[in-house]
Parts: sequence; structure tokens; C-alpha cells
Amino acid sequence: MEICVIHGSNRKGNTDRTIEIIKETLNTFEKIIYYDIYLHKDLPHFCNGCFLCLETGVSAGENCPHKQYTNPIMEKMLKSDGIIIGSPSYALAETAQVKTLFDHFACYYICHRPNEEMFNKIGFVVSTAAGAGTKNVINSVSRNFLFWGIKRILKCGINIWEKDWDNIPNNRRNRFEKLLKNKAKIFYKKVKNRYKLIQNIKSVFLRFVFKKLIKSYADSNPDKIYWKLKGWI
Repeated sequence: MEICVIHGSNRKGNTDRTIEIIKETLNTFEKIIYYDIYLHKDLPHFCNGCFLCLETGVSAGENCPHKQYTNPIMEKMLKSDGIIIGSPSYALAETAQVKTLFDHFACYYICHRPNEEMFNKIGFVVSTAAGAGTKNVINSVSRNFLFWGIKRILKCGINIWEKDWDNIPNNRRNRFEKLLKNKAKIFYKKVKNRYKLIQNIKSVFLRFVFKKLIKSYADSNPDKIYWKLKGWI
């Protein structure tokens, strides 16, 4: 099994610890190959908003000015069976690094040129907060997973109310660890059985809506060309 893990913070803190617990649990089932992506290092640039991904080329990322960073990330996601994105809550939202990832990869939305490999992947959103905001992070990441066409999305938000994991009172920490282990078990089962699962109904609905919309585009539109090549219209 291959899992892509996207780390959304420079800080080796609570969110990284939750990822470690999830990995430790997954490793009890079988040998897992992890592709760890640290966004502050592996994607150091903000999206330029240049529209090259949308206006030129059928392959959405081929003309991105940051393709030396974005293409390897997408390649790792595509060859993985599941994708985990971990982000703490900063200012009641996902980190700037995670938002930068989404900005670069909006061209892969269902309404543009989605990678069909994503349609059989399982996503897992993990967020922690020393205060509040995990719900906002989970909603944002889940929305992007949905628009990438991810088949199933698991969610786990933990409002820790502590700066460091080791400072959490034992009873609460044990409760958090139990929750994470249970979520990891569910994630593993869904990844193993992903081809047997029916498609996310929201994703199916989006594809239906955008199919009708893209049909109305000019034949020269890159999105329409892509959808025709895929045999979707």
C-alpha cells in the first residue's frame, strides 16, 4: 500500500504527532510506503494566478511556472492509494502552505481537467488546534478533496487546548490517541476496499453538472478538449 502524506506546517508539533500515531497504526496492518511532502520545502512558492494551467495545454500542470515543484507532488498523489493532509488551525483556517497547494491544483478540479486516478482514492483530513478552528480546516480540505474527485473522505479534528502534545493531561491524550487509531483503522479498510466502494454521491453530482456545462463551451476550450479526449462528453 502506498500513502501520500502532505504536511501543512513548518512546526513539528501536534499535527505531526497525530500523523505519527496514524502511521504507527497503519504499519500494524502491512508494510506501507509513504510519500511525505513537506509543503514549506516541497512547494515554496505561492500561485501566481497566471492562468497558464487553465488557458494553455490539455495537461493542466504542464505550463505552470512552478511545475518543478507541483508536478512531483501530483505524481506522488496519483501513484498513492490514499492521501492524508494534515494541517493545524492557524487563524481559524488551514495553513498558508496548504492553501498554496490548493491554489496550484485548482486546475485539477472536476470542473476543469481532473485526474481520473483520483476517482478511486481515499482522502484523510487531519487537523489540530491549540484553541479552535479545526472544523474550518476540515471543511476547506474536504471541499478540495471533493473537487479533485476523491472517492471517500475521512475527517479528524482535535481541539487540544495545549501548545505541545506532551502537555496534554493523560486522560485526554489517551482519548485522542484512541480516536486517531480508530480513524486510521477505518482509513486502512477503506483504502484496501476502495474499488468496491461506490463513488461519493456529491462527486457524481458535480461531474454530471459540469459535464452539461462543459458541453456548451467552444470546441477550442482546453477543458472541453480534455473531456472529449477522456470520452466523458
